Amino acid sequence: MKTSLTGRRLAEIDGLRAIAVLAVVLYHYFQAYTQHYPYGAGLLPLAKYGDLGVALFFVISGFVITLSLAGQPGLWRFALKRLARLWPALAVCSIITFAVVHSFDSGFSREVQGGLSGFAASWTFTSQRFWHSAFGFDGYVDVVYWTLAIEIRFYLLAAVICWLAPAGRFAEVAPLVLLLMQSLIAAVQFAVPGLVPQVLIETLFLAYAHLFAAGITFAAVYGGARRKRQAALIFWSFSVALYRAEDWGEAVVLALIFLSVAACAWRLRAASVLAWRPLAALGVISYPVYLLHNYIGVTLLSLLPPGLSDGAYVLAAGLVLGGHFAAVERCSSPGRTAGAAGRPVPS
Repeated sequence: MKTSLTGRRLAEIDGLRAIAVLAVVLYHYFQAYTQHYPYGAGLLPLAKYGDLGVALFFVISGFVITLSLAGQPGLWRFALKRLARLWPALAVCSIITFAVVHSFDSGFSREVQGGLSGFAASWTFTSQRFWHSAFGFDGYVDVVYWTLAIEIRFYLLAAVICWLAPAGRFAEVAPLVLLLMQSLIAAVQFAVPGLVPQVLIETLFLAYAHLFAAGITFAAVYGGARRKRQAALIFWSFSVALYRAEDWGEAVVLALIFLSVAACAWRLRAASVLAWRPLAALGVISYPVYLLHNYIGVTLLSLLPPGLSDGAYVLAAGLVLGGHFAAVERCSSPGRTAGAAGRPVPS
């Protein structure tokens, strides 16, 4: 790893992205829609913890956004870069998902099929609840897009904090703002249940603020800030994560998430395994794979006949996932090759 906050793309972070997307895929393919799988819930029961891959994504997001803000000359360029990274892939993948889900007839596909109005929430990175309550529109083209709405809210708040904070102090100020905001509203909720509107809780992504705060603080550590302040903020974030864990299994997975990102932040030799080229390569294309894998993959898996062996079902899930990676890799390779000579950034 380089010693500055800006510079080459961090292969270790791409490795973490790969782990995160694989975890989420396992959750969706083996535990999230058990009534629609011909193999039920019996295969890979530990995949129920795969939804915590989203938590890892949010920690990573806090990390890389801090690096991106440090390397950008202005907020407009930061905003345009975020939009250019997220929206085109979302537009293409949502159209593909819509077409595939409407092309197959299964119990699952019929359940998740929506109308064209679902593109309103999907393409604007906004709450599907707003569009449904205001206009009666359908929800997201694929339910996994809810995480993008959370990401965008974090980007907006990060931009505001970066603008208001003293120059070069974002990584010190932002985690404290996020954690204090989360703690204050949680205290008000505890003291006077129902006083805080649900729409405010969702808008301020309070259920996930500690994860973004952890990522920002880990980025500060990576940049050389290794004082008691950073240790305290990480401990605070981790304590909130443990408090919100539903069982010991989740607590263990969350501990592994924090330890993995910490290994990258402190530049430990153990983190080099995350930079393994095949793993990092999967991480580079994790975003479009994440956008495509859910409704398309489960639609295909729901069409499998009952009575096959466990190995056959696991193989089928692997082939579906491999198909997603292969298709995305084939489409994205020319762009990545062309961009390789440019100035890389930790996006």
